[in-house]
Amino acid sequence: MRKFYIFIALSLSILLSFSTITAQTFDGEWTTAYVTDDDNTNGTNQRTMSVAAITGQNNFVALVSRSSNESYYLVGYRDADSSSGRFDGEYGGGIQSFWAVGFEPAIYFRKPMELASNGDQIFVANNDDEHNILVFDVLADEISPNSKRLATTNSDSLWAIDVNDSGHVFVTTQGNDSVSSKVLVYDSNDSEWSSGHSAEPRQTIILPDNGLAEGVTSNSDGTLLYVSNKDNGKIYAYTGNITDGYSLAPSFSYDRLDYVDSANVAGPLGLSFLDGNNILFVAVDSDPLEINSYWFGRMYALNPNTGEILDTIDVAEWNASHNNGAYDNHKGGIASGFTSTFSISIDENKNVYSQSYYGWTVEKWIYSGTLPTIDLTITSVEKTDNNLPTNFTVSQNYPNPFNPSTTIEFAVTERAPITLAIYSITGELITKLINGAEFNTGNYKVSFDASRLASGTYIYSINNGVSTISKKMTLLK
Repeated sequence: MRKFYIFIALSLSILLSFSTITAQTFDGEWTTAYVTDDDNTNGTNQRTMSVAAITGQNNFVALVSRSSNESYYLVGYRDADSSSGRFDGEYGGGIQSFWAVGFEPAIYFRKPMELASNGDQIFVANNDDEHNILVFDVLADEISPNSKRLATTNSDSLWAIDVNDSGHVFVTTQGNDSVSSKVLVYDSNDSEWSSGHSAEPRQTIILPDNGLAEGVTSNSDGTLLYVSNKDNGKIYAYTGNITDGYSLAPSFSYDRLDYVDSANVAGPLGLSFLDGNNILFVAVDSDPLEINSYWFGRMYALNPNTGEILDTIDVAEWNASHNNGAYDNHKGGIASGFTSTFSISIDENKNVYSQSYYGWTVEKWIYSGTLPTIDLTITSVEKTDNNLPTNFTVSQNYPNPFNPSTTIEFAVTERAPITLAIYSITGELITKLINGAEFNTGNYKVSFDASRLASGTYIYSINNGVSTISKKMTLLK
């Protein structure tokens, strides 16, 4: 009988450790706190491309496009709700925004697609002749040019931008169906931002597939980076840093184009990473600036390690349910019509801001429950040699027994989608070290850190889309 109780206690210990690693339950609902009021006195007044939350809550800046005369401008808000908070003045009044400091020539906005924030500073990926990243300060009731800016020395047009807490700036170039987008990585603390205003990127990442990268985000210290490819429905995860560079993380796999109608699909657009809780948010909609699919737009909350969809903010459904089933109407202060969700931003209180391009609004979303916290277990895989294996195999982990880390080696005979998963002895999934990532022929190794698990026997299983191989390993603490 005593052995039975010991077994139960050990099982409970293991299950509790699983819950620590895989606590991914969304137990509440998303609702709007408010929606800015279209083309009225508190609205953005024109097509709203992007939104960035600044310090505090109910404080944000919107990037607006007036297509009739190709003007682009910033609209600032403080202490906002559905009917108040909008700045007056030059930038908030709909005049073409520009950057000008001292005696330097003015740089006017030219087809900027996204903005990002760092505290009370706003960074704009502009498409003037030098493709400048322009910096602005958000003051009490106005937006003012900062002395910082940087010509990217890049011949390609820019699209997405993100700035993390360390001041690292990530900006994507506009690829297409025959050209891969790039991610240019800068440090806004470098002196070139304040004088000279030109520098080569600290790092340049070329995406593995052709297509347009319309979203980029990183965690607070820049060791995790996510980039969306709207054209093929993929999101890529990278690990690394601004000094040593970045490499793809094969544990993460988001690869989907959602059906909209017979002619159109929706892909991943804007991205935002919620630090602390470690949740990746992605806006998913049909092609910006081209298709008006008001019945589809939404946001997904993703597992940052695997790309699994954990929760959905269905913006279009919310709008229709508050507008008597109509997708092309507004419900004052509660719901925006004309859903076209391209951009996401998160404030320091974990509220989510989105925009409606065709609805001319910004929406603040609040969550009724407690957002889950997900342990970061994202991994990197190393190719061990250039020998060509003859069989799809996985070796016994080493060391074994281990505490707390062990290495798993495997061989791939031809290009295939590889999944490497860790299970409890009873078959419960703990984590995926590799989640359907494509691997070429070769020999590889991956490290598994089990520091959050209890002692016991575990199973690791590898699949190449055709065959599955499983082995046991033992953790002894």
